[in-house]
Amino acid sequence: MSAPLPLQMVCEMARNIPCSPTILPQLMKVLNDPNSGMADVEKIINRDPGLASSTLSLANSAYFTGGMKCETLRDALTRLGRKEVYRYTVSSVAGRWLNQEVSGYGWQPGDLSRHSVSVGLASEILARRMGKVDPDLAFTAGLLHDVGKLALAYSCADMFEDIRKLQAEEGCPWRMAEKEYLGYDHTDVGGTLLMNWSYPTSLVEVVVYYPRPSNAAVEFRPLVATVHAAKHLALAFGLGVGEEGFTTELDEPALKDLGITQDIAEECLPLVLVESEKMLGACLTIGKWTL
Repeated sequence: MSAPLPLQMVCEMARNIPCSPTILPQLMKVLNDPNSGMADVEKIINRDPGLASSTLSLANSAYFTGGMKCETLRDALTRLGRKEVYRYTVSSVAGRWLNQEVSGYGWQPGDLSRHSVSVGLASEILARRMGKVDPDLAFTAGLLHDVGKLALAYSCADMFEDIRKLQAEEGCPWRMAEKEYLGYDHTDVGGTLLMNWSYPTSLVEVVVYYPRPSNAAVEFRPLVATVHAAKHLALAFGLGVGEEGFTTELDEPALKDLGITQDIAEECLPLVLVESEKMLGACLTIGKWTL
């Protein structure tokens, strides 16, 4: 049995994972500012050559082109429009990190990225349906909710067999087995990472409390509960779900407070599937981070 690593060491080791999404808070701030223009967005995107290139490729893909090719990033941003730029750039920046291949959780290559996109889209769809949180923020929150899992799998892969045995013996949610064995779980890791990267408190709350939204601060509880519900919608069709996914806790009081019923979930589920296929298909077409 391996000795658990300290939480801070796990977060330090995560710095070695390529493409950490440290640019994302700045990009979100500009994209959410009604007083900012495409020139401000362009300035940030140009600091990431890979993102600039893929944004230009997306604007010239069959999904958006009308025959005329965009030659500059400014033209591409204008063609895509603010909403598509937000969705794509946020997904691309986070997705490159989430798509790193690591052992643990029983993932196949690309699973975490695909599942995170599905949860992001489900969060956005639920946010629009319920009208209680900003849909763009909900999308980003859903996309990032599992960032701690990647860091934990990257740094503690040799301990997962012991965690797996503990979870099976006790029949508890996987997160609780992590907590018992390590002294912390992937939500603690994710929350620490996002605080270190200067993410807004709303997203830190989601990453820390999405399995148990009733424990989140009242101010952020609707957003956290939206992602919690979205997680279960995405689990329903199993895209990219690891071995831990089906042991996720269900916080029924939080869903009741948000007003999400079984009927609403069933209404939204086909939309999540369609949007997931559309978005993942678009990324696949231009050779991005899905597999």
